[in-house]
Amino acid sequence: MTTTAPQPVVGLAPSALAAPDGPRVAWRPVLLLAAAVALVHGVASAWYGAFGDELYFIAAGHRFAWGYADQPPLVPWLAAALDGLAPGNLVVLRLPVTLATAAHTVLAALLAAEMGGRRRAQLLAGAAIAISPFFLATGHLLATSTLDPVLWSLLLWLVVRWFRTADDRLLLAAAPVLAVALFAKFLVPVLVAALAVGVLVAGPRRLLGRPALWVALGLAAASTVPTLLWQAAHGWPQLHMGAVVAGEGGLTGNRWSFLPFAAWDVGLVPGLVLAGVGLWALLRRDALRPWRAVGIAAVVTTVVTLVAGGRPYYVMGLAAVLVAAGAVALQDRPPARWWSWTVSVPAVVASALVVAVIALPLGPASWRVQRGDFLTAGQVGWQSLVADTGAAYRSLPPDVRAHTTVVAFSYWYAAALDRYGPAAGLPPVYSGHRGFAFFGPPPDSATTALLVGDVEGARAVCAVIAPLPPHRDPAANAVINGDVPLALCTLREPWSAAWPAITHME
Repeated sequence: MTTTAPQPVVGLAPSALAAPDGPRVAWRPVLLLAAAVALVHGVASAWYGAFGDELYFIAAGHRFAWGYADQPPLVPWLAAALDGLAPGNLVVLRLPVTLATAAHTVLAALLAAEMGGRRRAQLLAGAAIAISPFFLATGHLLATSTLDPVLWSLLLWLVVRWFRTADDRLLLAAAPVLAVALFAKFLVPVLVAALAVGVLVAGPRRLLGRPALWVALGLAAASTVPTLLWQAAHGWPQLHMGAVVAGEGGLTGNRWSFLPFAAWDVGLVPGLVLAGVGLWALLRRDALRPWRAVGIAAVVTTVVTLVAGGRPYYVMGLAAVLVAAGAVALQDRPPARWWSWTVSVPAVVASALVVAVIALPLGPASWRVQRGDFLTAGQVGWQSLVADTGAAYRSLPPDVRAHTTVVAFSYWYAAALDRYGPAAGLPPVYSGHRGFAFFGPPPDSATTALLVGDVEGARAVCAVIAPLPPHRDPAANAVINGDVPLALCTLREPWSAAWPAITHME
């Protein structure tokens, strides 16, 4: 009995496949690299404190819902479950992301192998992802922005492999990947649409006629129904997030700085070099012609994200496939001598050391906060904010305190007070900001409110605002950039009527 080796959908150069029955993966060094990445991020996950978004995810997840104002439910559910399993343990809270970041290096190597990359190309692609400034800085933080790129890379690996084998089981396997990606963030449809454009332009067009593809897309779409019903019942708040993200350009850059920020996220050496070469090779090199649709999809996805005002890291799910293609392109056509150093072992090691110092949580947190490190600032200072808020609350006369609630300026403040406030004797915390606004207003029995921060709409709903001693923490101000005002608000009308005046997404 004879068997026929899988053939690529579009003809490959004879040297492109590592073996007649498919790619040969250098599993031992690739897994050792992944283990090293997991160790680094596992250790880093124990440092400093919970990031503001992580605190919000915990708060949201403990208020179980099929959707939230600013995202699907996966990450909040995950955060609440892990916090319930090991309350306050950052290593446990961040373990799924630590493992996902390690798996991302393996996916980069597998993508290189699928496109004909040998051992060196696989390791180079995996190493480039491992030392990416974005992944090194955020690869241990539980967030949609750290899980989403891994899911994109897994989806792209299935697509790249299908282009080589035309095995429809890969399309069916894409269904749960798409479903999980949609449960984490609503960005993956942009990638799917961009891949469709790529296939229509460069082929293989018969992919679009595969029943397995449409079954997978249908199942993935069906998984979003509960979340879409929640969004519809609450006025589609997710639709407002595009404007919110575009308005926060000061955090991650604007449209003019989108590409430079994205370039830095990938890594100037060797990541950006490999990604640039990889994109060019996917679009122009005959050896990578079977995967040209992926290169076109990368361009379309980036342009759409830029025009829509998205953040540069939204396209980081493309990094692995691009650096993998670059590593494959360079294995048979080495770079010119004058720039060959950019993908050399010394360059990888030097880049890893430099980026580690910049991106990893090394050194005193106060030192990094004073130098404007946003990620560090978002992890420190919360306990001191809670302590001062608790002291202000306890300073109120008992008869006033009995009818006082706490209303915070932002969802970060509210999440920190929600997480650490009970130990400081604080009552339940509320905020009109973003997702916290959808958790509901305080009870009408609360006739006064302790305002934490410059609460939007407070002057409209408060008959009297009495200032209290502000919160100050010069060593670590928790992205506060100055004192946090505290004040006692006496309401004009019950919260059920006043609440719409202080709710806002921005």
